[in-house]
This record gives sequence, C-alpha cells and structure tokens, in this order.
Amino acid sequence: MKVRILTVLVVLAVLVSSITACTGTDSFLIKVMKLAPEGVGYITCADIEAMAEDPDLEDWHNDWIVELSYYAISCIETTDVSAFAGFEIDWAYVFVFMGSFDLEDIRDALEEEYFVEGECSGVEIWTGGFDEAIAFIDNMVVYGDAYAVEACIRTHKNEEPSLYDNEDMKAVADKLPSGVFSGIFGPDYIYSDEGLAGGMCLINLTRGDEVCDMNSWYKFDSKASAEDAIEDVEEDLSWTWGATNIETRLSGQFIEITAEVEISEY
Repeated sequence: MKVRILTVLVVLAVLVSSITACTGTDSFLIKVMKLAPEGVGYITCADIEAMAEDPDLEDWHNDWIVELSYYAISCIETTDVSAFAGFEIDWAYVFVFMGSFDLEDIRDALEEEYFVEGECSGVEIWTGGFDEAIAFIDNMVVYGDAYAVEACIRTHKNEEPSLYDNEDMKAVADKLPSGVFSGIFGPDYIYSDEGLAGGMCLINLTRGDEVCDMNSWYKFDSKASAEDAIEDVEEDLSWTWGATNIETRLSGQFIEITAEVEISEY
C-alpha cells in the first residue's frame, strides 16, 4: 500500500494514540462500523466524492486519486470510488471502497490476475496469491488478507458482533457529523485509562476561509474522568493537528471539541 494513503491512516492513528455530520444510520462510517468486527481498534474514512465537489479541497481530492491509483487493486477504477476506509484486523489491513462499480468488469480483471471466485456465507469472494481477497458487499468492495475479509463477511451477515454493536463506539459515532475525513477509535488508542471511545471528523462548513472545521467526541467512564482529560485532549489536538479556535464542552461522560485546522496543512 502506498505512502500517502497509509500516511493519512497513520496521522489519524497518531491523533488517536496521542490523545491517548450527525452521521445517521446510512453514513459511510457507520456502514463500515457494521462491517468491521467488534475487536477492531479504529476506522478511518475519506469521502472522495465530497472532496471532488468542494473547490477548496481540490488538492486533497487530486492527491487521493493519485494515491488510490497506486493500489494493488488494479481492477477498480479510481474515478468510480466515492468513499474509502481503512482499518486493521489482527495486524492485517482491510480497505473498503464504496462507489458505483461495474462488477462484470471487475470480475474480468480479477480473472486476468488469476484470482479464483468463491463464496463465504453467501457473499461472493475472490482470492488470489499471497492470501489476499476481494469481496463484494452491497455497493462496497472489501480488500485485504483473506481471513480478514472473511471476518468482515461474517460480521456483515450478523454471524459475529460488529464494532457498531459496541455501545461505547456506537455512542460516539452517532454523535459525529459527516465529514470529508472521519475516524472512530477505541480505548486502546486513548491516552487515559478511563477513556472508552473517541471519534473525529473534518468538515468544510464555510468555503473560501482556508480552514476545515474539526468536530471530536470522546466518551469516558465517568463525568469526573472526562473533566480531568479536557486539558490534555485540547493540548494534543493543538500539537497533532495544529488546531486553533478550540472550544470544549463537557456533557456528562462526553467531551465535545470543535476547532479549526488549515486546509493547506493537509
């Protein structure tokens, strides 16, 4: 996997470890959460289509299209990708592409690359060399190590619990607005032993002002724990993202933070 996309994943993971739109049930983040097994520690998402439609984010969109074109999944046309997500299952990356795909063209390309068609829990899955696999789930193409893709299929089929079944992760995800970038992460990626879940997104609410708006939510095991964590969370957002105009609100076990980050920095 190529440097820029992994860099974005790592930047979000750094945010997670260092601090270590409402989305609705149809948001891409929540769709991916329902696909990811319950033990997944984090998910990061990029809304490629939203970037394409926003003149302020032209450079972001161009960077993502260039880097997506480097993927080993040559069967997917980058122009068909509307959204992208990444997460890990037992140290193996899983990548999820959403878009309007011509599955017959993808099947033809997979055959040319010597992938073999099969089935897992009623879902079409293609396996290739190096134990990699591609599955078609709704309007998403899921790619990664075969055992990780199969785990996603079992979750999709409700044979195993999903990340969205985790009440703490769900509580945070349900509060996040939709954004051009979004992420959700569990307690292993939060600096505080009392942290239960966290999430963030970047939204370009006002075009032409050269900044994206950041919205972040964190859930702790108590109101006292959340209050104790506020200063550290604010400092880490400032250091990791260069966030400015930070405003914080305490709501029971939750911290909500709004801030701004410069578009040119990313």
